[in-house]
Amino acid sequence: ESLDELAMLDNPDPKQVANLIDSAVKAKTSDSRRLNTNQFYSCTLSGAAARIAVRDWIEISLDEYKQNIAKWFQEIGIRAYGETRYTPLYELARAGHNTKSDNDPTNSRIATQLWNAALKGTIPALWILTAVLKRIRYVENSDDGISKESMTPEKAALIRFVLNRNSNTGGYMIKEQNDPNDTRSAIVCGKIFAVMEGIQRAAQGKNLNAGIRERFFSFASTNPAPAFGRLMKLSQNHISKLKHERPGLAFVLDRQLQELCSLLDGFPAAFSLEEQGQFALGYYHQKQQDYDNAKNNKELQSIIENNKEE
Repeated sequence: ESLDELAMLDNPDPKQVANLIDSAVKAKTSDSRRLNTNQFYSCTLSGAAARIAVRDWIEISLDEYKQNIAKWFQEIGIRAYGETRYTPLYELARAGHNTKSDNDPTNSRIATQLWNAALKGTIPALWILTAVLKRIRYVENSDDGISKESMTPEKAALIRFVLNRNSNTGGYMIKEQNDPNDTRSAIVCGKIFAVMEGIQRAAQGKNLNAGIRERFFSFASTNPAPAFGRLMKLSQNHISKLKHERPGLAFVLDRQLQELCSLLDGFPAAFSLEEQGQFALGYYHQKQQDYDNAKNNKELQSIIENNKEE
């Protein structure tokens, strides 16, 4: 039997993924008592000095194999610039990899974890979250000399996957796109930070060099109370400037900020590792929501395009 699902892990096509998920749902609701006569086997090898070592062995039914991969795609999907994106497995693994180091084993370690998660439905280790958050906070000088932090769809997808798989409570799962019903404080704080960044971009435009993302992202995602105390003052200064130059935009952004702040009963003193991941996703989802909204608002488009991650 052809195992097209393995090829999809390397090159996921949205239509094929949708068909796989649909067929997996139908198979799950059919008679589950039928015999699973076909099996799937996977052997992972690696070199060890002059020998070959067996690193992993997988033996599951084909039905379970397909169900696990369908679930994988449901959990790694992420909204990215107007569409749902499914990241190839090894690109997802590289989201937590230190690209500046040739000897960093993180990429292969994450890839092994994700391979098992995709095929066996296992829970990835939380240390992956630490690795990818470190990559988001890492400030790198681009070709034009401007320092930029990077929050890409691949990093957002990996964070979402790790958080949801490690949710032991069976509670509210993080969706692939902005969810107004998710009012957890870390999620909301991430959204507030994204709106504040947009306000700063609108007020300073192309004159902005190192903005609040470069200067405050790490601080706000770990110790929100003191960080947002300073950020709120900055945002009000930017709003005041906008009111004189672009009053309509100032009203829209200020209302957006106030609505999000009203969801909080004060800013928390500190965030746990999982909450730091939620903060990053809240930030990412808000930026994507703003991108979608800007399609029909010419005044907002300049802000989004100036702040779009490639």
